[in-house]
Amino acid sequence: MISLNFYTNKEIQQIIFNAYQNPKYKKENINVTNKTITEHSKICVDDLQINFSWNNAKLINVEYKAIGCAVFLASCDLMCELIINKHIDEIKEISNLYFDLINNKNISDNFDKLDKLLVFKNVGTHLNRIECASIIYRALKREINE
Repeated sequence: MISLNFYTNKEIQQIIFNAYQNPKYKKENINVTNKTITEHSKICVDDLQINFSWNNAKLINVEYKAIGCAVFLASCDLMCELIINKHIDEIKEISNLYFDLINNKNISDNFDKLDKLLVFKNVGTHLNRIECASIIYRALKREINE
């Protein structure tokens, strides 16, 4: 059996709350272009507009405008924090691991690559929260064309 060091409940609350209250990549306004990715929740008000900037397959900047719940907004900011300055191949791996994590699939030793995104390990216990945590995944998948 694989043993991963996940965060305690108190640490999870602190990480999500901090990302929600003090986002690093969320902006009041962004320059919406034909390259802006837009995603909406299928079940609530969560709404995302996000811009990715690349240089030689390396993500050099990301910014987003969003409205929604703490799980949604924290997942956006924590994902952005993790993938900035990474190569597209590494981002694809992180994205796939994140999808598996939030959907309780294929637990693997590679989950440690998710860093703070591990706080969403139990998001599936509330099925509607999977939707909240999945929006950034869907936007990222559209950007990297998978």
